[in-house]
Amino acid sequence: MKASYSLPVSDTSQHRLAIGWLSVAVGFLLASGVYPLLLALARTTYEMPWKELFYTALVLHVDFTVLWWLLAIAGVFWSLNSIGRGIQAGWLALALVVFGGLIVGVAPLTADSNPLTNNYVPMLENRVFIKGLIVFGGGVLLLVLRSLMATPMKETFSPDHEGAMRFGVWTAAVATLIAVLALLWTIANMPEIQGSRSYYEVMYWAGGHVLQFAHTALLCVCWLWLASVCGVETPVGPKVVMAAFAIGVAPVLLAPLPFFQYGLGDPEFMTWFVWLMRDGNGVAPLIIGLAVMAGIFRTRIPDVEQRHLYASLLASIFLFAIGGALGFLIAESSTLITAHYHGSIVAVTMAFMAITYYLLPRFGFAQPNLKWARIQVYAYAAGQFLHIVGLAWGGGHGMKRKVVGTTQDLGMQAIVSPQDLVGVGGVIAVLSGLLFAAVVLPVMFKGRKASSDKGVEQS
Repeated sequence: MKASYSLPVSDTSQHRLAIGWLSVAVGFLLASGVYPLLLALARTTYEMPWKELFYTALVLHVDFTVLWWLLAIAGVFWSLNSIGRGIQAGWLALALVVFGGLIVGVAPLTADSNPLTNNYVPMLENRVFIKGLIVFGGGVLLLVLRSLMATPMKETFSPDHEGAMRFGVWTAAVATLIAVLALLWTIANMPEIQGSRSYYEVMYWAGGHVLQFAHTALLCVCWLWLASVCGVETPVGPKVVMAAFAIGVAPVLLAPLPFFQYGLGDPEFMTWFVWLMRDGNGVAPLIIGLAVMAGIFRTRIPDVEQRHLYASLLASIFLFAIGGALGFLIAESSTLITAHYHGSIVAVTMAFMAITYYLLPRFGFAQPNLKWARIQVYAYAAGQFLHIVGLAWGGGHGMKRKVVGTTQDLGMQAIVSPQDLVGVGGVIAVLSGLLFAAVVLPVMFKGRKASSDKGVEQS
């Protein structure tokens, strides 16, 4: 049997922790789906009765997606790449993340929301919301510290296929720790800044940019794993893959420099982190993505049992490439920025969804309904593509970010406007995201099988 890029899955305490993180991820992805359904409709040119909820919905949707969903999936990978050391701390981290999410979710019911659409972690000026974020942040810090201390270093730095995967997961943990430290450093030295939105923009700027390196590393891990599962032989060896991951994480080691060179919030400080992500965060996915695509071109389409994973892999690479290309077209603040970000983050989400489908039977759960899984993948990819095209199209005509659709007149004479394309694509994507939860949750609610067939990983 040929060596493949995969991680071992067995019935151990750390892998049961991984199941816990997977449950958290799916739960909060479902929670985030309630808000963007209103959000997508509010972006159309039609009058909707709940448009005043637009900004609160936007804040909760973004936070549950880019924080709870993505970092809980990261918790799955970090738990798989760990030994049993500090397992209690791992469960405590999970509890803090869940508790923080519940507090954030109910925060709009406790007082005025006062939403702020700053980048990375949009905020509600609400004491309960802020307390929930603090609890969540403590859980994430504990998760990362425990993961790094419990990493099997010998296996992680072994120059074989499994070692390359472990190394990629480890680089994501390193990037996340540096992101948290950058955030704490920023908070401890925040200057006087006029305006709440500007204040939080500066506060999350450094950490938010660095965190994207972690998402990208795990995206590449998913690409390699999914390719192996689909029978695609990636034509690069583990040493090349490890070098790509090392090059990918190396730029985050430079993150302390602007803290010494510039003042927090200075234009030079903000631009430095834009440069860091723009010029440093595309190397690993470029190398690994091209290698995976080269393998795909030489491999026949897999059997129907892997078709949903194969489609997710292709769509993820395609959307990430679109998001990257759009990034080079950005000249001013418009929905072109949103299109760029959506392409990149949706690529990560599609890969994480596919890995969820794949891991469930390996964790001892029943196989999800493959027919509905394929429908979900196709619909989610199509909806997000329409959404991104609408955002890019509108951005080319000056459509502003984070603004309700009816408030913008782009001066276009067309039967279908960019706002409508954004809205229709968004609704399709949101409904298919909810379909993902509908496919996965019944399988998880049924529980794990009593048999021991869950303990063997394959690819």
